[in-house]
Amino acid sequence: MKKIALSSFIATVLTGCTWTAATEVSPGQYAITSHASIFNSREELLRKINRKASKVCNGKPYRLEGDTNANMVIATKTHLGDTPTTVLGLTAICEDATE
Repeated sequence: MKKIALSSFIATVLTGCTWTAATEVSPGQYAITSHASIFNSREELLRKINRKASKVCNGKPYRLEGDTNANMVIATKTHLGDTPTTVLGLTAICEDATE
């Protein structure tokens, strides 16, 4: 039982938590950033950004602008000290807002 609990704890620490936020920068345009541990892939960050874009555009068509290959590693302050975090930011433009 202890081995299972320890394995679960290690897996949780290695995968880390992720969060994605959207900020409206103009009508129908949202700056969306996704933050994750360094063990998450760029594809996972893009999936999270696409989910958030679909939500903020109320399921209507949208397009993403920005460099999808430009994720970067930053140091995030945590109770454990500086923790490497991967960040990807794109702009979602809801199609109905541009018409």
